[in-house]
Amino acid sequence: MECLVKIYNNEQLSNLISVLSFKPKKVIFIYDDNINDVNALSSIEYACVEKVEGINLEFVNVNSQSLDDVSKKCKKIIHRNRSCYFDITGSEELVAIGAYLACAKNFVPIFKMDIKRRKLINIYGCNFLSEKFSMPKMSINTLLMSHGANIEGYFHPTPNENLFEPILEFSDIVFNNITSWKELCVYIQTGAKAQFVEAKPLDFNSPLNIPNTKAHLTYNAQKLLHSAQKLGFIYNLKIDSENCRFKFKDLPIKKYLTDFGSWLELYVFIKLKQSNIFDDVRLSVKLNWDRVKKSTSEVVNEIDVTFFNGIHPVFVSCKLSDPSTEALQELSMYPNYFGGCYSKCIMVTLGNFKAERNSVYNRAIQMGIGVIDASDIKKDRFIETIKRILKIKEK
Repeated sequence: MECLVKIYNNEQLSNLISVLSFKPKKVIFIYDDNINDVNALSSIEYACVEKVEGINLEFVNVNSQSLDDVSKKCKKIIHRNRSCYFDITGSEELVAIGAYLACAKNFVPIFKMDIKRRKLINIYGCNFLSEKFSMPKMSINTLLMSHGANIEGYFHPTPNENLFEPILEFSDIVFNNITSWKELCVYIQTGAKAQFVEAKPLDFNSPLNIPNTKAHLTYNAQKLLHSAQKLGFIYNLKIDSENCRFKFKDLPIKKYLTDFGSWLELYVFIKLKQSNIFDDVRLSVKLNWDRVKKSTSEVVNEIDVTFFNGIHPVFVSCKLSDPSTEALQELSMYPNYFGGCYSKCIMVTLGNFKAERNSVYNRAIQMGIGVIDASDIKKDRFIETIKRILKIKEK
């Protein structure tokens, strides 16, 4: 496609779809001259340039309340770009009418997207496009860039596939022994920090009762350590009457064994990956807001797990205990920043959230947040519940 003319709207994902589908040489965004967030225009340009090689962008402002102004400026665009297509997805009524009038008079193809049904609707001259159109595969980094952010790194390392089954097995042990896991995690955290030697970062050697702390290796926590060795996460485990010694398999495993909440995030990530249903599944994404300024009171810096269901971004927060109202509020910020009306939020907790039906659960439902709790995880209904929340029908 030589040139795509796109009516800009405040849903950045909507602005991206036709650009990523057709990868035109040139994109002209028509935007309202009263647009509130000028940074949004530079952000969409940044995302398009990063994703489509050699693309050129142009921005034309219009008075969205003046049919005459919209029509005139669309005609000027057409006269300068004879081989162009118009995409009016998500545009205001007068802008859509003005674009249509200009296109119809000059025999220029025009279309819109039915994003929910994942198809292109031919308005004029786009039969060929509608027949060959398919929704693009989205990535979280492209979506973030369109909002002025990007991926700075990851709070937890992404595990290799050969560790998926051992991690799921240890996760199951953790989920059924939360108190013992908390005791073990505090003990390893404290011990690793107290005796850390830069030359030997994988070595652990600590008293059973660490002096000047409340950390100690309980009998039940010892059983979890033996399970960790059996699964290959640690080796050379030796526990006597006074000390505990072992070696971590590697630095990622050390990170998992010194972070209390990591195993639920790992479980969610692996289950989503193994389902082969979803795209661009990411674990503990760390965000960088260098390109835009956000209020420190509302800034979002980490997403536990994120993935795409088609072109719909899904944001997942993981809590080993019942989440608070504040946790729900934080989760609800993700669509405000990134996904808009096309996104979905899911809270995953090991609490008995659904059975208790407390005020926080009711608040989650009111906010449109999907809920997965201990009953879904322990009965191996995680993916089934995800599909129900996202209204994915069996083929």
